[in-house]
Amino acid sequence: QKDPTRLTTLFESLGRDMKPLGQRRAESYLNARQSSSDANSDAFCAAERSRTVSIGPGDVFVSDMETVTEFKPIDDNHVKAISRMSVFLTPNPNSKEGVLWQEVGGKAVAFFDYEISMDRILENFDNSN
Repeated sequence: QKDPTRLTTLFESLGRDMKPLGQRRAESYLNARQSSSDANSDAFCAAERSRTVSIGPGDVFVSDMETVTEFKPIDDNHVKAISRMSVFLTPNPNSKEGVLWQEVGGKAVAFFDYEISMDRILENFDNSN
């Protein structure tokens, strides 16, 4: 049975110059989800926390991220959204990143803000064939 909270991405094992890079992959886990809406508004908000573990020959990198997105319907065919991604260090006491995590108290170290515009695609399918 597939786990809907886990995504595995396999990367090419050969470089552009055909040099072997070894087997590499990333495992992404959705750790938490939450959504909310306001009875007085059409807007709604969704939040998601994830952890990605990138694994390569002799190297493992872990990153934590939180994404919060507010969606606002404009009309029946258009939705606007504002999304903020927060990046966190991971609490590994055996690495420099773990030491930095302690220094920042587990708070986010980077923020990325995006404006999103979504338009409904209306398609007509001819089923007469």
